[in-house]
Amino acid sequence: MRHIRPYRLFTMVPGDRMLHVPIPARPGLGGVSLLETFLLLSAAKIVSARRVFEFGTFLGTTTLNFALNLPEDASIYTLDLDAEARRGLMQDVADAPLTDIHLTSRPDFSGKEVAHKITTLTGNSISFDFSPWVRSVDMVFIDGGHDLVTVRSDSENAFAMARESGPACVAWHDYGNPEYPDLTQYLDSLPEELLHVEDSMLCLWFRNVAPVEG
Repeated sequence: MRHIRPYRLFTMVPGDRMLHVPIPARPGLGGVSLLETFLLLSAAKIVSARRVFEFGTFLGTTTLNFALNLPEDASIYTLDLDAEARRGLMQDVADAPLTDIHLTSRPDFSGKEVAHKITTLTGNSISFDFSPWVRSVDMVFIDGGHDLVTVRSDSENAFAMARESGPACVAWHDYGNPEYPDLTQYLDSLPEELLHVEDSMLCLWFRNVAPVEG
């Protein structure tokens, strides 16, 4: 695990660095911070993302920000539990209330002009069929279940989905979060070189991208 300052990632963004990030409609409910949003969107620009897969929709805020900042022909797939998949599922104690909020909330991208870029998927990521996305995704964002079994499964599927023929990125949220020690320990154990961006809970892995300096 390498630890880098945020500016290191920002300097890698090619061309136009303007981003469109609306004020959160429902602040104070957790999720990705403003800095983390800028970092994720910067990573997407670094790999020229047009095909994105997100584990964990929650309120749909990050999904909306991907849609607002990726090209018109981008496709964003976001996967989360529905009521049927949640039934009988033993979740991490910190994840369960977030799932309750997700299941009773309207996603932030609902009714937005960019919503046509987004495909909502439902189910348990451990048993979900990811074969349509293998080796074809430019960016994967993992922020779903935080128990060790789910984190390992999501990560293995993310690496399998990451494009091999061009630049790709896998990003994880909640690294260093004391509520999710299993996630941090798992990421620290991976043989791949991951980048933790300081002042954030984001870790990144790049394929076919020049190494980050410093």
